[in-house]
Amino acid sequence: MINIKKQELKQLLMAEATLVEKMVSMAMDGLYNFGSAFLEEVLTFEKRVNQIEVELDGKCASLIALFQPEAKDLREILMIYKINNDLERLGDQAVNIAESAAQLVGNPVVKSIPELMDMKVAALKMLKDSLDAFAKEDVPTARNVCNDDNIVDDLNRKIYMHLVQLMRTNPQQVDLYLHILRIAKNLERIGDLSTNIAENTIYSSEGKVIKHHSEEQELSKTK
Repeated sequence: MINIKKQELKQLLMAEATLVEKMVSMAMDGLYNFGSAFLEEVLTFEKRVNQIEVELDGKCASLIALFQPEAKDLREILMIYKINNDLERLGDQAVNIAESAAQLVGNPVVKSIPELMDMKVAALKMLKDSLDAFAKEDVPTARNVCNDDNIVDDLNRKIYMHLVQLMRTNPQQVDLYLHILRIAKNLERIGDLSTNIAENTIYSSEGKVIKHHSEEQELSKTK
């Protein structure tokens, strides 16, 4: 019975994940494709994501209370609970991106930061791979997601430095540059939250904590 209930939790979680992926893609695509109604669509999706988050929280708590699971069963339920919270936060990042993107639609200033497109692609890949890894209990892919966070972080630093230069050269466009900075920061957070999902996938599957380099610390103790 508990396996059936866990599968129901996973299905609901993946439905939430699908919505979040759509939100992030919609926000960034609206920026580059000169969309007009994407902000309203993202906000509509956010409401559903928030509903699922509350529903999943309740189901996880009920399942633990009813079955008092142990070992891997307990780990899986706890990780679903944590990933659920991460997905809600990812939805918030998508809303932030959409709000700033709506202020930049059609403005040529976006083309002055080509690294932003690279960052979008890298962050979305991390998100998709982390969710696929969790759905399939694919630990190698989850580890690759953790490594890919460096790519997103590097792009964020490059965009920041590029924007600082542009602000000095064109101070009259600072407001627009700040919106780009906000988008980059939220893409960076998407990378961080995707890493959280990947780390939780590894813990759920193997019982290994790799957050804060815990694996390296354990290895050093055995030497």
